Amino acid sequence: MKKLVLCSALLLLAITAYAQSSITITGTVKDQITGKGIPNVSISVQETNLGTTTNQEGTYSISLEKGAYEILFSAMGYQKNSKHISLSRATHMLEVTLTKNINGLDEVLIDSDPNKIGKEILNVNKLGVQGIDIPVTAYSVNAKVMEQRNVSDLGDAVKSATGVRPINRYGGFQTFRIRGFNNFVLLVDGVRDERHNLSTSAPSTNLSNVERIEVLKGPAGVLYGHSALGGIINIVRKKPSYTQKANFKSTYGSFDTYNIEGGVGGPISDKLRYRVDLGMTRTSGWRDYGVATNNGSLMLDFTPSTKDELSFYFQTNSDVYDTDTGIPVDEDSNVIEGMNPETRYNDPQDHLKHKRFDYQIKYTHHFSEDLKLSDHLSYSDDDIDYLSTEFLEVNERQDSITRAFPFYFNHQTKTFQNQLDLSYTFKTGGIEHKALLGNSVSILDRRTFRGEVVGPGTFTTISVQNPVLNQGHIEAVDTRVDVKKEVVYAFYLQDWIKISDKLKGLIGLRYDRFTGTYYRDAIDNNRDLITAGDRTKIPSSSLSYRAGLIYQPIKDVVSIFASYSNYFKPSRRVTPDGTVFDPETGFQNELGVKFQKNNKIAATISAYYMLKNNIVERTSVDNYQQIGSADSRGIEFDIESEPVAGLYFKLGYAFVDAKIRDYDEALQTVPAGNKLPFAPENSTNFWGNYEFQKGIIQGLGIGVGMNYVDKNYTDSSNTYELPSYTTIDGALYYQAKKVRIGLNINNIADELYFTDAIYSNQFFPGQGRNYKVSLSYKF
Repeated sequence: MKKLVLCSALLLLAITAYAQSSITITGTVKDQITGKGIPNVSISVQETNLGTTTNQEGTYSISLEKGAYEILFSAMGYQKNSKHISLSRATHMLEVTLTKNINGLDEVLIDSDPNKIGKEILNVNKLGVQGIDIPVTAYSVNAKVMEQRNVSDLGDAVKSATGVRPINRYGGFQTFRIRGFNNFVLLVDGVRDERHNLSTSAPSTNLSNVERIEVLKGPAGVLYGHSALGGIINIVRKKPSYTQKANFKSTYGSFDTYNIEGGVGGPISDKLRYRVDLGMTRTSGWRDYGVATNNGSLMLDFTPSTKDELSFYFQTNSDVYDTDTGIPVDEDSNVIEGMNPETRYNDPQDHLKHKRFDYQIKYTHHFSEDLKLSDHLSYSDDDIDYLSTEFLEVNERQDSITRAFPFYFNHQTKTFQNQLDLSYTFKTGGIEHKALLGNSVSILDRRTFRGEVVGPGTFTTISVQNPVLNQGHIEAVDTRVDVKKEVVYAFYLQDWIKISDKLKGLIGLRYDRFTGTYYRDAIDNNRDLITAGDRTKIPSSSLSYRAGLIYQPIKDVVSIFASYSNYFKPSRRVTPDGTVFDPETGFQNELGVKFQKNNKIAATISAYYMLKNNIVERTSVDNYQQIGSADSRGIEFDIESEPVAGLYFKLGYAFVDAKIRDYDEALQTVPAGNKLPFAPENSTNFWGNYEFQKGIIQGLGIGVGMNYVDKNYTDSSNTYELPSYTTIDGALYYQAKKVRIGLNINNIADELYFTDAIYSNQFFPGQGRNYKVSLSYKF
């Protein structure tokens, strides 16, 4: 019945569109004081995919259909100006003035005009300059692409980023391989999510309040601290708007999947704005792997004066995942005969529960147009409760499986962070500078409760075919708690330098002082202390730096860049005998070319070399040795284009050669030259979309996407191999002025493929063919 009601609603809305005649708007955007035209003003027609920019004289022209619109005008160093117009005649003149704003470079954001290919200004760089002017490789997955692909989780969104391999393991833990390495830092509005550096992976809730996702590749320790060898992933959330806006979206799909999200925001007064977002997902899941996520967020922007800005953000989520430990394969990495890849062998009582509270407050004071001070304070309280029968052992006849190693933990992580930044734009002679001086403080307390999993349902044997999954009660009993207390102080300096129109540079320096205290206490099942463990204190420090140079033979069109940056990750591992290892270190060299033209095409090709030293490897059950290093060399190519109105495509290719290097022969258990696990040599991604712009089918759109992942190994011994695969996705939608109806089909060819593995030979099957039908409304 629910499906019938939904289909009826979609059909009713599908016949509401009608053809309209085109009207041309022309005008000039002028400086309010000088009266001169302003070039390169971004002109964005809200709630549409339409936009343009002013020419060198400040004039513009854009064609729209009859109706009422809100048009947003924004330019570097000026206040935004929004105009409401109603179009009814053949031509319309709209003159606009902009006022100088001491907010400067931060005033033009990526979302001001989604059609400005190559003009993105990413928050993650803290520079306020376009990508073509900086010597790093970065990419943004914007709201338009996420809507076209109808993605609701972080992994699906980031698969459009070249050189980034998203991996979901154990059912709900998200991690990434960037340029062959799993050392990355996840940010939320520029604030570190430290969970990924403590445990490599962590749950991430749905994307109902996410505006875009930024990816910065290569070491980025100068701005964001330790552990970012592969790169940075920054989640940018939706912000309050100066005009009233609202959105609602409902999705139904395969595996009894429901997604509902909605948001509303706008001005409360001329100084106070708000934004509220809510999101919910429910699914029985591919392979009966269920997911239930719930999140909500509130943001307030307060501008008491033209020099002061205060933002407050609160977000919470409560999510539950059915755990998944994959399917065991044979010694040749093939599915065992008679085993159905769609069967999940976990106990129904296995679970992953995630609750989080996240608070952020940011204050900015503008002393002048060129000088500003900002302070970003954050606090998070995160709780991950996990129980799963992880190891699946197949008997000799390969007709039954013993579920071994029932594993339990409860991570409770509290993190306090503060970032203080002073930004200053100035000149020394004829050289322009955009300098950033900062201090950061991070205080982390993680308590991991561990224990035994008991009950008649543990270590049971089930049939490979038609298994009875519930074999009796299981429960966790706490016996110990592992505690990590870490404090990091850092000071950093970054300077973007414009030597001339054709020559620009970037330098950065950072000093980190890291102190960690680690211990294990014995506790009872009420979590009361029995015996206190020995405290181990690990101090370390690091000097991080980066430098880059850009040469533009054709200004604002072609950039040739080269960069060098280093990497540091503090040691957090203490062996049973008390051994503490040296921190991981490394660096990256990169050389590349960027091209952009007429806001219609942007392309980047780059080659890099990365090295990571002091790798720690387990040599036996209870023994670890610091024995190795690994490197990665590769080439990446990205092109993004909108050659004509309504047509968009993005194509990326990555070649990665990530290998183990020579190290201590007495300890070496893995041959030098072996591939790093989960690092495919070749990968390709593509997304193309066309939306009809005229006639009776105006608003009808079609999209197609492809992802190719080369074969890759599941361990550094290169024993088991995940086969290569190609998935093809499609989209069909109708976009009226405020209403959108969409159909997405993923893995159209219904290819059997594997995305990840644990214990080397337990492979995770990717989703088979599936569909989503969505209805959304915006105003």
